[in-house]
Amino acid sequence: MAKKHGGDHGGGGGHDGGGSLRWLLTYADMITLLMVFFIVLYSMANTDLKRFAQVAVSLQKAFNQGKSTAVLPGSGNPLGEGATPERDLSVQNFDVVPLRNRQFFAVSTQLSEVARTAGVEGQLDVELTYEGMVVTLSEALLFDSASAELQPGARQTLMKVADVLRPLGNPLRVQAHTDDFSSNSPAFATNWELSSARAVAIARYLAEQANIAPQRLSADAFGQFRPRVANDTASHRAMNRRAEIVVLYAEEGRLSDPPPATPVPTSTPAKGTP
Repeated sequence: MAKKHGGDHGGGGGHDGGGSLRWLLTYADMITLLMVFFIVLYSMANTDLKRFAQVAVSLQKAFNQGKSTAVLPGSGNPLGEGATPERDLSVQNFDVVPLRNRQFFAVSTQLSEVARTAGVEGQLDVELTYEGMVVTLSEALLFDSASAELQPGARQTLMKVADVLRPLGNPLRVQAHTDDFSSNSPAFATNWELSSARAVAIARYLAEQANIAPQRLSADAFGQFRPRVANDTASHRAMNRRAEIVVLYAEEGRLSDPPPATPVPTSTPAKGTP
C-alpha cells in the first residue's frame, strides 16, 4: 500500500509540477493583450488622414450637391484654351500631413461658418489640397470690375478670415486670377498687371490692417492662365475671376516660429578701419 501510495503521490506530484507552469499561458495571454491594446492606442493617435480626407470629401459633396473639386497649383497641367487645372479632391492628393496641421479640418469648419454668418456663401469657399488649405474669394466679393481697390465689404470679410488664420502661424500665399477678357483699363495693360495689383492689395490689407505677420505673406499673379473651369460662359468666367489665400502646410514643430531677426549694427566703424 505504501508503494501504491507513493506511486500515486509521485503521479500527483508530476501533475502538480505540470500545473505550476500554467501561469505561463496566462502571462503570455496578458502580454499579447497588452501588445494589441498599445497597437490600438497608437493607431488612434495617428489617424489615417487619407481616410479622414475621403470622409471630408464625401461630406463636402453632400453639402455642395455632389460638386467637390480642388485647384492644384503647380500641377504642371498645360493650360491651353479650354484646359483646366481642376481635379477631384481625392485621397491621392493628400500626402502625410504634419500632426499639428490636422487642425486645418477644424479651421475649415470655422471659415465655412464665417461665410454663412456673413451671408457670402458661394463667394467664399474652403478646400483642402495636397499643399494646404485654399480659401477662395470671388471677384464680386472683393473688387469692382477691372479694379484693384478692395470694396468696404471685402475688408470686413478679410478681417474675419484673418481672425481665423492669424493664430495658425502658417505661411500664407495670396493668389489672384482673372478670366480671359482684357480689363480694358488704362491702369492695367494686361491681366497680369490686374491680378498682380489685386494680390498685393489683399496681402497689404492682411499685413497692415489685419495684423498678419508680413513674413508669412507672399503674393502671386496668374492672370487668366490658371482657370478653374473653361472660359466658355459668363458664369464660368465669374468663377475664374477670384483670389485665393493658400494656407500652406508647415513643417512639424515650426508653425509659429518667429522669423529670424535682422542683425542691427551697434556702431559705425570709423573711416580707415579695416
